[in-house]
Amino acid sequence: MNVLQLINVRWYNACAYYAVTLSCALTGRGHKVILAGDPHSPPLVKAKELGLTISRDLYLSRTSPWMIAYNLKRIVDLVRGEKIDIINAHRGEGHVAAALAKRFLRRGVPVVRTRGDARSPSPNRLNRWLNHKLTDRIITTCQALRRSYIDSLQMRQEKVISIPVGVDHEFFSPREVDLSLKARLEIPQESSVVGVVGRLSPVKGHRYLMESARQVLKRFPRTIFLICGEDAQISAMQLKKRARDMAIHKNFRFLGKVGDIREIIALFDVGVVSSIGSETICRVALEYMSMGKPVVGAKVNAIPEVVHHGVNGLVVEPQNPEQMAGSLIDLLQDEPKRLRFGQKSRDLVLEEFTLDHFARKTEEVYKSLLSHF
Repeated sequence: MNVLQLINVRWYNACAYYAVTLSCALTGRGHKVILAGDPHSPPLVKAKELGLTISRDLYLSRTSPWMIAYNLKRIVDLVRGEKIDIINAHRGEGHVAAALAKRFLRRGVPVVRTRGDARSPSPNRLNRWLNHKLTDRIITTCQALRRSYIDSLQMRQEKVISIPVGVDHEFFSPREVDLSLKARLEIPQESSVVGVVGRLSPVKGHRYLMESARQVLKRFPRTIFLICGEDAQISAMQLKKRARDMAIHKNFRFLGKVGDIREIIALFDVGVVSSIGSETICRVALEYMSMGKPVVGAKVNAIPEVVHHGVNGLVVEPQNPEQMAGSLIDLLQDEPKRLRFGQKSRDLVLEEFTLDHFARKTEEVYKSLLSHF
């Protein structure tokens, strides 16, 4: 198949990651994929680094009448020139442009809308018309989003498909602990390590992890908590001050943005996703799992769909440090359970969340549409 993927975001967020990862996975299975979006935007820069075919001739984030007309013309030219079989739009602006461009094409080209935005779709009349009449299939990144489409827009269930992102299970594979790294981070050899990876933002729930840590440290005072991620809406300095005010700062390490996160995840005894929102893709949980780690995750969007409670981890209510502390204590005091959950995490990735599985599930959607065009 020849596939046109449209993605326009101003930073390399989860939606961009989903689009680029899908493009890599489909290319790996022999399909021709073109990733198009705003010139020099982070998704296109990343795609080029990965050797993907890109088109910088669109300005999807610009919505003036002149730019809308320009984008429609460029999409039509791309579809005709590259003999595109299907268009998959990963943002609203690209979705509208693709749906309108389809009306100018002589041959039928299915339009797919892939959505990873945590917000429910707007039920206004224009959005209903766009999704019901001009869109052939909707792919959501988790079941929670799928339900929001069915409920908010009264979509037919068979028209909305949930396909979780995949993870590179060979790149993120179990590895031995780097003892020299552990020493550089001043982690005692006998200490257990609890870690969280994610940008420093209130939505990631670091404050609740820190509140749970105070309770964990009463039982396991040598536990070390690793916080990895770059400053966003909050800073590492703010979290350090909070840890000091809570008198738990000696047990915390704030690492900032890490070059190769695998070295850090390898140190974890338990990986945590403490988010209170977002996480409709939750790639970090899959990275923990792929490296054979048990996960404690909040019951938010995609998290309980990949972290199976009592199987490869424990799921807790968001913003509930007591539950999180109880789950961490449960795993820290039971090494056989940790190891069993960690192995099951790896098994689940190999069974359900590889890049090949991701590509195959998407292929099924594309092929089912093409069979009717």
